[in-house]
This record gives sequence, structure tokens and C-alpha cells, in this order.
Amino acid sequence: MNARHIALSVFLACFVVPTVRAEDAKPEKKTAKAADGLTLVYDAAGKGDTALVFLHGWCGDRAYWKHQVPAFAKDYRVIAIEQAGHGESGKDRKAWTVESLAADVEAVVKAEGLKRVILIGHSMGGPVSLLAAKKMPGTVVAVVGADTLQNAEYHFPEDQQKQIFAAMEADFKGTLGMFMPAMVAEKTDPELKKWIADRAAAQDKTMAVGLMKDMSRLDQKGLLKEAKVPVRAINSGGGYTFFQPTMVDINKKYADFDAVTIPDVGHYPMLEKPAEFNEKLKGVLKELAAKK
Repeated sequence: MNARHIALSVFLACFVVPTVRAEDAKPEKKTAKAADGLTLVYDAAGKGDTALVFLHGWCGDRAYWKHQVPAFAKDYRVIAIEQAGHGESGKDRKAWTVESLAADVEAVVKAEGLKRVILIGHSMGGPVSLLAAKKMPGTVVAVVGADTLQNAEYHFPEDQQKQIFAAMEADFKGTLGMFMPAMVAEKTDPELKKWIADRAAAQDKTMAVGLMKDMSRLDQKGLLKEAKVPVRAINSGGGYTFFQPTMVDINKKYADFDAVTIPDVGHYPMLEKPAEFNEKLKGVLKELAAKK
């Protein structure tokens, strides 16, 4: 190789954009131990100074983030936790509380040695993220919700809560069979609707009812206040039976809060419109990075 070729090679090398190897983006199944000894299963991929820790919602599992983990592993360390009681994680817990799930998140963060974390929680994963942020000041730098944390001042009527709890205790799968279709948009792909419903129905009834009861007691105003981190949300803009509008002005009374919405989507935007959800999440992460 002559001097001219060497000089050209050096010049081009200065402009090569680093790429993430395929093996870095491919999720690795890992486990950690909760404080009570329960095994927590999670997927891990990618590298980066900032870690995105994804938390599925009630009766979900880590596969709910199948469109996000590989996409964001190109730029971040990405963790998708299967919360206790769900999927492959341990189910032998005496009391099912959102607080215990937040402690599980802390256990995984410590097991991974993560120093800078953004928690991304769907549905129930939103309150779990806020509680986990409170437990890890300085480590958790932001919380991003996915169709959750819509209105800190809203209270679901107690009589309706009791009816739902009783129905689930009497016939968990049957009640979910009536409930789940109302959680997705009418135009959502039928196969995806079935996939979501089947995974929910496969979860443990004791855990599911226990966590739903505990969630009904949460003070979202306090959760937002005590997290002491910026809170963002990527929520549905309307399109399913149980849609709840996001009240940004109300939530701003309790936290550094803002939200973006996706129109014509149900309760599972990361599954129903994954490309649009990912673009919204990229925008939110960019805005949060600018606040550093």
C-alpha cells in the first residue's frame, strides 16, 4: 500500500460511525434475586452510560417490550424486567404490593451495576417506576410512562372497584375475557388482541388480584411528588373503551411532568403502534438529555 492509500485510509477511519454489534443488541436472559429471595427474570442488551429499564404492566410480561429492546439497545443499555409474579419470575410471595415490585427494580439495577437509569413503565409500571425512583435517588434520573399516570387526582369509584375484585376472585379468566377487549383499539390487529389477552389470562390470579387491590390504595399525588425526577408520559390520545385523558396541568402541580399522545391507539401503544411509540420515546429521551 503506497503513502497515498495509507493517508486515505486514515482519513476515512476518522469518519467511521461506530456500530453496535449484533450480539450486543440481541437480548440476553438473566436473573437476579429479590430481597425476599424470589427469582427475577429479565432481558438485557446493548451498552451505554444511560440504562433504559422497561417495566411491563399488570398481567403483562417482558415480551411487551419486544419492539423496544432491540431498537434502543443500539444507543443504551436496555433492561426489560419480568416483574415478580409474572411470566418466568418467581411467584411465591406472601404479600403482593407495588412497593415490593419497586424494591425488585432496585435489586435488578444493583445486580447490573447501573449508575444512570431512566425507568419506562407501562400501566402499573408507571407507579412502580415512581416508587423505584424514590428508592434510588441519584441513580434514577427520569421516569417515562406508557399509557399511565394520566391524572393524579382521579379516584376510581370504590363500589366499582369492589365489583371488579369480586368478579376476578370468582372467575379470573372469564372476567379478563370480558375486560381485555375494551383495553385495545377497535382496529388493532386481531392476532395482537389475542396475544395480549392470552398472556394476561395465563398470569397468576392471587398475584393479579393482590396487586390490583394494592394499586387502588396508591396516592398518585404523593408518588409524583416524592419521585423527585422529571416524569414524562407517552399515552393514548383516545381510541379504546377505558381511555382516560392525560391531564398535564393537573399532574404538573405535583411533578416536573409532561406528556405526548398517540391517536387512535389502545392501552398498549408500544405493541399496537410500535414504530410511532419508538419515535415518541426517542423524542422524550432527547428532551430529557437536554435537561442534564
